[in-house]
Order: sequence, then C-alpha cells, then structure tokens
Amino acid sequence: MPEIIVIGGGVIGLSSALALQQRGHSVRLFTRELPQDTTSAAAGAIWAGGGLDGRMRRWADDSLTRFLTLCQAPESGVTLQRIQDFRRHYPGALSLPWFASRLPYCQRIPAAELPSGFVAGLWLDVPIVAPPRYLQGLHEQFLAAGGRLEMRHIDSLDELLDEANLVVNCSGVGARKLADDPAVHPIRGQTLLVDAQLDQGFMDESAFTYLFPRDDGTLLGGTQRADDWRREADAGESASILARCAAIEEAVNSATVLRVRVGLRPGRHAVRLEIERRANGRIIHNYGHGGIGFTLAWGCALEVARLANATPPPSPLPEASKRGSAFREAEF
Repeated sequence: MPEIIVIGGGVIGLSSALALQQRGHSVRLFTRELPQDTTSAAAGAIWAGGGLDGRMRRWADDSLTRFLTLCQAPESGVTLQRIQDFRRHYPGALSLPWFASRLPYCQRIPAAELPSGFVAGLWLDVPIVAPPRYLQGLHEQFLAAGGRLEMRHIDSLDELLDEANLVVNCSGVGARKLADDPAVHPIRGQTLLVDAQLDQGFMDESAFTYLFPRDDGTLLGGTQRADDWRREADAGESASILARCAAIEEAVNSATVLRVRVGLRPGRHAVRLEIERRANGRIIHNYGHGGIGFTLAWGCALEVARLANATPPPSPLPEASKRGSAFREAEF
C-alpha cells in the first residue's frame, strides 16, 4: 500500500499511526515534539465518557474496550482505579451513565454520604493512564511495526501531499494554523505529579479539582485557561492545585512534587474527523479533542483507518455533536 504521513506525536497521532499500521499501511510520523514532550504527556488521562452521544460515544466506547484490556498488562501504563466522581450540578442525579455496565464497578453514592455542596456522585472503577509510560509504549510499538518518526516542522499540508497522497492531520492546537481553522484555540492546563499513595481517586469537575492515583504517583489538577498560549509552569497555579487537593486528601501536605507539566488542549466546538479531498491527494483531519483526547483516541484512530481504506472516499461526515462534556476538564 502507498505510504501515509501522520502529523502529530501525541496520543491522537500515535494511535492513528498504529491503527493504520494494523491495516497494513506504511506510515511516517512527523512531529515537532517527541511524544514525552507533547500536551498528551501532561494530561490526567482518565477515561471519561460521560455525556457523549452519537459517534463520539462510539469512539469513547472503542477506547474503553482497549483500555480495559490494557489494564491487565502492568507494563502498559494503564491501571484500573476506584474514583469518587462528585457533581454540583447534574440533571441525571438518579441515573447511572451509559457506560455503567461496561465498567467492573459503577454505583451511585447515597445522598446521605455526599459532601456538602454536591447533588450527585459515583464510585467508579475506571481506567487511568500514566501518559509517560503509555506514550513510550505506543512509540515503541510504532517503530517495531516499521514506522518512522521524524522531527519536522510543517508549514503547509500541501507540501506533504507532494510526498504522499494521504496525510492524516493530528496536529492538535497547531491545526489552527496548519488547517487554517480559527475555531481551534488553546485551553491551557497544568498538572502536578506527587509521590502520595492513595487508595482511591477524587474528581470535582466543576472546580477542576482531581486526584488520580497512577502507577507512577498521584496526579493533581488542574487548571483550564482558554486562549492562553503559555507553556511554562505557573507557580501560583501549582500552589492553588496543591491547596485544593490537600483540602481533600491530607496526604498531599507531606507529598513531594515529582513533576509539573503544562499542556495546551486543542479546544474546538467539535472534533473534526473527516476527509478533505484536494487536487493532489487526500487529508484526513483528526483534531479538536479538547480535554478528552485519551478518551477518544483509539476510537478516532479506528475511524481514521476506516476512512483511509474507503474506496471511493466517502463524503465528509458531519462534525461531532457539541452536546455533553466533550470539551470538559476531565483529562486535565
């Protein structure tokens, strides 16, 4: 099969490259940053499929299937963790989410046990990813399957169509310029990894506060700053994260901060996953995943592989629904 070029070394690009390889394609991956330095490496990376519908729910469900399998492989960087998910405003307070039967454990927290200010809560056993280990694994799998990763700055998609007749654009927030898409904007997030050992995690989405136990420590978060392009860590934001998390779990007070990470989520009103046909080739756009890139990554990768093999190429699909929590804080 003809070679395909994938742009982007984060979880979306690497997953797409692997899915294409599994369909028998030869793939080159171009990136400005190594996988460990991308926004994906900073993410909280919990699987968070609540509130999704349509094809976004299908993508999330496909990713959940993969992560549940990887939870059985300790070296993957994916573990199954008990999480308390509290909501201050939740119209479906008495109902379980659509994925409840897919998880090993999912139960409502009784109203009498909810902290003050919350109207609903769930106990969940849900996959949580340690991005450094997981991304390294994807990178190694890609290379082992014959893939080539090249550090390269791309100024134009057309320049790549001179090298391959199919390009997959997973450039994240860079798609604002590369795809000439003003709907793409940065949503800056900051996280801290500490050496605290917790029995279960915690998430208050409305306050962007969470503690996620992983196999490399506990991730604390977070922040959400729209249209903020800064990539350097903010000491004031780190202090705020530590204070919020310490109010929930006292062990944070004595924990050592192992790492501070900043990433720019690719915000957009909807995920763009469709084929664009140009005179000299095709481009599959796969960007705009906001704060749930890990939740959607594998499902979107399978969609990319399907579109790449479609003959003749189908008409562009409608953009994913904006409904629900598609661009929420969940993974940061």
